[in-house]
Amino acid sequence: AKIAADQAHTRRWMREQADLCELKISQFVVDESMKGPRADVARREAFMRGKKFAAADMGKVSRLAKQLLKEHALPPKEVTDAFHIATASVAGIDVLLTWNCRHMANPHSLPLTKKIVRKAGFHCPDIMTPKTFLDNIDLEK
Repeated sequence: AKIAADQAHTRRWMREQADLCELKISQFVVDESMKGPRADVARREAFMRGKKFAAADMGKVSRLAKQLLKEHALPPKEVTDAFHIATASVAGIDVLLTWNCRHMANPHSLPLTKKIVRKAGFHCPDIMTPKTFLDNIDLEK
């Protein structure tokens, strides 16, 4: 039931908000989107078609990702998550949407993540779920 609800929020976000945002993706997003059932992969490919890539210096991204792991903002094995956050930070992304509440959109680890990103000289994006994003929009209405 939770997965279905999450998917419904994602579809609502895509329907109501995606066209209002300047969406950028990274190679890490592309790689992860290629996993899963073929129909889901095709739907994600269609959504990503024509989207801009987040322009970021990969040396800076790599250094920041390593720092996030070194300072325990994320568990050592969550390298891809560290690169997601680092890419968004170095590229100056405002909001990073994810359903990964265990390591990324986690209110307990976010303060440390933000501190590390700021210390490295970057702006940490707001990291949230599509549901949280929609809830914030609904509150503004």
